[in-house]
Amino acid sequence: MRVTLPSWLAHSRRRQAIAGGAAVFLTLVITVGVLAAAGVFSGGSSQVLDGITTPESTLTPTPSPTPPPTEPTLLNGRLVYPEELPDIESRLPLAVMFDNIVTARPQVGLERADLVFEAVAEGGITRFLGVFWSEEPGSVLAVRSARVYYLDWAAGLDAIYVHWGMARSSVATADVPSALSRLGLRNFDGFTMGGPYFSRAPDRLGPHDGIADTDALWELAADNGWSGPPQIEAWQFKEDEPGRAGDAGATAAPTIDIGFGGPFFSDYAVTWEHDPKTNGYLRSQGGAPHVDGGSGNRIQARNVAAVVTSVRSVGDGTSHLQYQTTGSGEAVVFQDGVAIPGTWSKPDEFSRIRFFDAEGNEIRFNRGQTWIEVLSFADPLLY
Repeated sequence: MRVTLPSWLAHSRRRQAIAGGAAVFLTLVITVGVLAAAGVFSGGSSQVLDGITTPESTLTPTPSPTPPPTEPTLLNGRLVYPEELPDIESRLPLAVMFDNIVTARPQVGLERADLVFEAVAEGGITRFLGVFWSEEPGSVLAVRSARVYYLDWAAGLDAIYVHWGMARSSVATADVPSALSRLGLRNFDGFTMGGPYFSRAPDRLGPHDGIADTDALWELAADNGWSGPPQIEAWQFKEDEPGRAGDAGATAAPTIDIGFGGPFFSDYAVTWEHDPKTNGYLRSQGGAPHVDGGSGNRIQARNVAAVVTSVRSVGDGTSHLQYQTTGSGEAVVFQDGVAIPGTWSKPDEFSRIRFFDAEGNEIRFNRGQTWIEVLSFADPLLY
């Protein structure tokens, strides 16, 4: 599937393009200088063979192989080079609220998130909390309004919550302004902020057109003194094990079906398919491949964690929901093409959610993006 880069997204990457052009120009100048010094253009040493003048041959040294990255990042264990780590650790994660109504698709930037939480907001429609830290996505779309339970997941990651508006309720447990005050959560709201931090995509219908510029928001966070590294504990990580489905006692999980909104045929039903070539899980929703609107790449997770918890109506005359985000409950972690049944645990709002197998051992995650699918007891899960 080919996706044309929108003009607003291309503009947001102008600084990268300028820097890249300068690097190419500098490389060209250096190359010309080297060739001139070697006598390619004039005055160089040469030898005559059968009346044909040729430059003297030189041996080209075999380039040394580039060493692999060695330093794991805190949120998803992705390995980076030592010189990259200080810049990453100097900032706090940005936890961005993404719209997922059909008219908000495809989202831009999700493929570069370290973590993604998915849960129903209202009416069976899910929203995403994309947590960005180890990569810099630039412009992300479509940013939407806050809900209290997403705040709890952001607080557990010492993240800055990024949203466009918020739910207000007569019930304190569903009222976002009350929750922000109670948690002391740092946040950026597109409803009250303009450019260069937030803007609207001209080719999208409002209110599903909100853009956040993560580069500008990280600069503003630094100006506010909101700097990293985040004060959280790391998960345990491991290398991929693509052959685990054949191990004795393993539960093979080549596909995962999640019935957000009830039936598996709804616009919000999710399917993850294990790809043996990459050992990742490829995502579909509403019966179609889920692609990133910036790159056109299909969304792929290294791990998918299904969390089962209680969800109920707030009862404030709206369709707002209340999730149990703390405590513990049933969970299934999918990785390497297998399912690992167990439990999830989050002792309080400021703790990071963690996962354990049936014997109580903390589950080690594959390095890379993890999706956390938060289900009610009524949402079907098949694998």
